[in-house]
Amino acid sequence: MKLFKYIWRNATRNKLRSSLTILSVAFSLALMTVLYGYLAMQNVWSNEAKTHNRIVVLNKQGFSGKVPIAYVDRVRRMPGIKAAVPYSWFGGTYKDEQAPFAQFGTDAKEVFNVWNEYVIAPEQLAAWQANRQGCVVDSRFAEQRGWKIGEKIPLKGTYYQFDLQLEMVGVFKAPQPTGSLWFHWDYLEEGLKSKNALLSAGNAGAVYAKVERADAIAGLCQSIDDKFASSDNPTRTQTEAAFAQMFTDMVGNIQAYIRNIGLAVMFSLTLVAANAMAMSMRERTTEVAVLKAIGFSRGRVLNLVLGESCLIAAIGGLIGLAIGGGFLQVIHKSAPQYFPFSIGDMAGGWMLWIVGVAVGIGLVSGLVPAVRAAQLSVVNGLRRVV
Repeated sequence: MKLFKYIWRNATRNKLRSSLTILSVAFSLALMTVLYGYLAMQNVWSNEAKTHNRIVVLNKQGFSGKVPIAYVDRVRRMPGIKAAVPYSWFGGTYKDEQAPFAQFGTDAKEVFNVWNEYVIAPEQLAAWQANRQGCVVDSRFAEQRGWKIGEKIPLKGTYYQFDLQLEMVGVFKAPQPTGSLWFHWDYLEEGLKSKNALLSAGNAGAVYAKVERADAIAGLCQSIDDKFASSDNPTRTQTEAAFAQMFTDMVGNIQAYIRNIGLAVMFSLTLVAANAMAMSMRERTTEVAVLKAIGFSRGRVLNLVLGESCLIAAIGGLIGLAIGGGFLQVIHKSAPQYFPFSIGDMAGGWMLWIVGVAVGIGLVSGLVPAVRAAQLSVVNGLRRVV
């Protein structure tokens, strides 16, 4: 306890320098917290997707290829499939907004059998199924926008050269925010045919299917691809988790980018902290010599200096973790469709790793000054101030 009190007094002796060092560690590790929080979100998303036994059928060429609507029924009839629906992106803009939100044409009769963890009131589901221009919206997304039942939602076509005039007839509750709006795939198809967009008509976009058993997923994916292998539109079927990972892979190996950024941050922080500790030890050469003269061993001096550097770095790490975690929580609250998990949902070992990085920076940055202080002789230490 006495050793810690002495370490604390040394760390707070030059408050300005210690504060600047703590802040440099804090803001740098806040950046690392945000980056690694993104990776943690991807892992949580992937792990959650694995529990729902869903697969996604795409054209082998990706989103540029067509998945004929007839494939939905053919997939639906396969043994081991509980339900299947088309899932076609519209990409329209709402009123004066420039960026589209998630809006998909699907099958109102089957979609809640595929996403059976989503909850909707039976009367609202019936109203959607009966209304050709009806749509249902994620409850959190509707609340965020202030939409109520009966709200008119006009979507201006961007990719498709026609507009949709939708009416919100219900909301569904999902375990995590989706930011999604669902409308009738048939309504989208009618718009395509009215514009003579024959090349785009009849396209399911993607087929989402619910599988009865997790151990049957791999075999079903292969069976579906084999079924359509010789057709004009061969498919690539994958799990929902793999489908989500595909978007990350589009921008390259983002995990490697984040880890490389983390290494660069650690290296620069170590230099900053080492410089601060070296200055501190130069100012306290006489004090170290006096401590050794009254009986402090080399090991005790070493622990004092390393303890000080680790304490400063650890405080900075905890502050950085708090700042980064707060930023992630703000993103979750303001844009849940892009960051659906709260910081509590993502809490895990990666947070301890961030704190461990801070302590490691303290150890490395304080090692050279600590060794030099431990090896300093009493005579040489006193002579330097004469």
